[in-house]
Amino acid sequence: VVASLRPVTPLGRNSAIIRGLLMRVTKLLRLTLRELTAKECFQLLSVQRAILETFGTLKYLVDDDGSGERFDQYVMNSLVAERELLQDIAENISQRDGSVLHIEERMRRSIETTAGAAGIADVAALPGRSKIRWPSAETRIKLLGPNAYLAYRMGSVEVHGDWTDLFRNHLYYDGKEFSPKPEEVHIRPQVSLTPAVLVTDFVVAHTDALIEQSAAANLRGRLEGVRERATRVTSLHEVFLARQTAK
Repeated sequence: VVASLRPVTPLGRNSAIIRGLLMRVTKLLRLTLRELTAKECFQLLSVQRAILETFGTLKYLVDDDGSGERFDQYVMNSLVAERELLQDIAENISQRDGSVLHIEERMRRSIETTAGAAGIADVAALPGRSKIRWPSAETRIKLLGPNAYLAYRMGSVEVHGDWTDLFRNHLYYDGKEFSPKPEEVHIRPQVSLTPAVLVTDFVVAHTDALIEQSAAANLRGRLEGVRERATRVTSLHEVFLARQTAK
């Protein structure tokens, strides 16, 4: 899949966004593999959350009606934070004697370069988020299916360090007393199987929009094989858990 992302012909902005998002997912999956190998898995639900949101964005974009409006929304919404940063920089400069720090100049140049590559000439002129009408993460992720948002919400406990994260991953509790848990977290199959099924499902369903056509036929069958194996392992694991519970 990664090899098929290299374009035969130059990419326009919208196609580049699609390929860039899939490249992002590839790196998140690679991070998942590294963490599984190292048995450092307490943040993998938050990585899965990032994968889900990226695919929610991809789904919203590949379903664009051809007008490119959704891609414009994506770019403008992405640059709102840069617009606000420019405002903060300008305010800091005005509160001094008007002098500009080197780091501020570098930040402004970086913002201009990033925006210019996306076709935005003036970041300061961008509208607010409500006028851009970019859908929420919840709306985008629910495009992936009825259970996708539930999985996304589960990752929030690791992102924020909620009590569930502490109790599950970082504390021992014997029913009466607590103590810190320095050891690695128990590996749960779902943190690798869920992304495997999601990624293969999505890429197979949207091959034409995501990868070079010369690789599509070969990759589609291989991805379907991964999906089938991941789905089978998931089913077997559920049977195993049911038997353990019955005991």
